[in-house]
Amino acid sequence: MHLETSDQNLISNYGKGVLGVNGQDYTGNIIITRTRVVQDWFDGEVKSLTLAHFDPIFDEAEADRPEILLLGSGHQHIFPDFSLMAELRQRGVSLEVMNTRAACRTYSVLVNEYRPVAAALLQIRE
Repeated sequence: MHLETSDQNLISNYGKGVLGVNGQDYTGNIIITRTRVVQDWFDGEVKSLTLAHFDPIFDEAEADRPEILLLGSGHQHIFPDFSLMAELRQRGVSLEVMNTRAACRTYSVLVNEYRPVAAALLQIRE
């Protein structure tokens, strides 16, 4: 075991009703990028997600726009409307959908490889 340090946001823990980033726990849905955590990002069903829900990854506060966006859809693997995937692709972002546990693990691998990644994570409720 060794202490991991980084200049990037790292997912420190995840489980039912909690997502931890750099040792801070969040109980709402979040977007995590290399440099920011957007709290209480979305509250609703995956199918109701629109491009506007992902504005935080396109705004001026985001220094490096991610090329890969992981959508952690909660306990189950649920796809959003396929038009959302096409709209994000038109903006240069590839959307990868998986359950939140898988998204947390995948984000950790990609961010440690310094890949341009962000994760939109819905809490695990079950």
